[in-house]
Amino acid sequence: MIGAGVTVAGYELVGPSGPGDAGEVAVEDGGEGEGGEASPGGSAGQGGSGSGQGGGPSSEAMAAAAEEQRKAEDAAAGAGGGGPATGPYAADENGSYVDFTNLYYPEVAFTDEHAAEFPKHGLVTAGAAMVRQRADLESPRIGMLRAGTRVRVDSERTFGGGCTSGWHKIFPEGWVCLKAGLEIGDEPPDDGTIDVDAPDVNAAMPLDYWRVNHDGTGFFHRLPSYTEQDRADAAAKAWLATKGREPMPTDRSARPDDVPAVVKEYLNAGYYVTVASEHVHAKRHFLKTNRGVYARKYQLGKKDGSEFRGRVLSGADDLPMYFIVREVEFQERMGDTGLIEATGEKPERRTTHAFERKVRIGDYDYYEDAEGKLLRAYAVGVAEKIKRPPGIESEEHWVHVDLSEQTLVAYIGDRPVFATIVSTGKEKGMTPVGVHRVQSKFIVTSMRDQPVEDEAYSIEDVPWTQYFSNNVALHGAFWHGGFGLVRSHGCVNLSPADARWLFGFTEPRLPQGWAASMPGVMGSEPSAVVVTE
Repeated sequence: MIGAGVTVAGYELVGPSGPGDAGEVAVEDGGEGEGGEASPGGSAGQGGSGSGQGGGPSSEAMAAAAEEQRKAEDAAAGAGGGGPATGPYAADENGSYVDFTNLYYPEVAFTDEHAAEFPKHGLVTAGAAMVRQRADLESPRIGMLRAGTRVRVDSERTFGGGCTSGWHKIFPEGWVCLKAGLEIGDEPPDDGTIDVDAPDVNAAMPLDYWRVNHDGTGFFHRLPSYTEQDRADAAAKAWLATKGREPMPTDRSARPDDVPAVVKEYLNAGYYVTVASEHVHAKRHFLKTNRGVYARKYQLGKKDGSEFRGRVLSGADDLPMYFIVREVEFQERMGDTGLIEATGEKPERRTTHAFERKVRIGDYDYYEDAEGKLLRAYAVGVAEKIKRPPGIESEEHWVHVDLSEQTLVAYIGDRPVFATIVSTGKEKGMTPVGVHRVQSKFIVTSMRDQPVEDEAYSIEDVPWTQYFSNNVALHGAFWHGGFGLVRSHGCVNLSPADARWLFGFTEPRLPQGWAASMPGVMGSEPSAVVVTE
């Protein structure tokens, strides 16, 4: 994440399957699996999730289908001498990928037998509903569904396990507590009251992101009148005059009496929200966020993320790869004098350059290319191959984050297939060193209550988030483009496109239509995230 702050549950969204997603895969029966808020470390651990209560497809069969899917996709990388790379592993003229990886598991065919076992229709009406491995609040979490998601469920509630309203088993696996916000019917429930955007899973920026441009911007429960709006503005002005940029409490009992009840909260400049729709009320333009609150459009500004993309690799021979992370001039030697001088040529940041060796001249380290051009070492981030650590399988998908170089390399077993630059913790220890495992994955999740970090303090729907060590995650960072340089308070920041590519590369993937997944879903094992200094 941006820093060691709080992850806030919200409308963790998901969209339709994209090109390249697997078709239906028939699996055998067998099966198993509340509701509540998302948290970064809530995984199901290792092992299947379909061997407990109830029927449905077996975790073993789903895992086998997922393995076949992965093998076919690995062949697209040219793994094992399978020919030239295709799909998300194929490079364009700049060496970058064109296609994103597939983030979903194979769709499970809904058979007549399943229709008999899951005869009712469910609709998620809350912001997010957690999916449990079994009908028990103490059971491991295996995923999450967003508002508006439709599921097929069993016919009768199961009681116990801490959910007073009862549980329903959902297809293809897992259990959801009705209290989490699940409407059940014999026919598909009406979703007309749900106004949230489904993210575009085929885009680097999955939602419509906007930056708050004014301190004390009011967000309203409903469209306010002119009088309510003026009162809200006066209250914000008074707060800023005495408290500065200190966030105003959202609890009405803890905030000033002059704040009208129509105000949900105030956000300061540098916060980010995602927008679902635009409304005109009494000649004023408002934007409605995916949290269901309204703000005046002129106080927000649309935000587009960095378009940077890392490089796909054909194998170990493509490494080391040298990324330019600072724009400084090339230098060259002045004959045999031992002196160097600037060439006037400056390589573009976030490009790559073919250096051949590292040299020391005077008090400084340089990288030198075949033509004798020199560039200070601090302006270069090097992606290098490392040995696969013990405990990582020979065909496993895993990633390596190099803190000293601010680079990331993705591997299939011993073969590097992707390299890019990242931004990690600004101070030693913020990004934990070691061999970690993916704990949970969210298409989008919100982060706030963090130390002020340039323009990032409260951000709705941070895209392509993969937690691997408590609150530390790999995720897309659309609010800056400083990749290759330390910046965060612990998380591994990637460009939105790179984060999307990596999201489908690692395990676990997501069942079709889900917004988040944890290890154990569909029999999955989590990918390793190796962090070194």
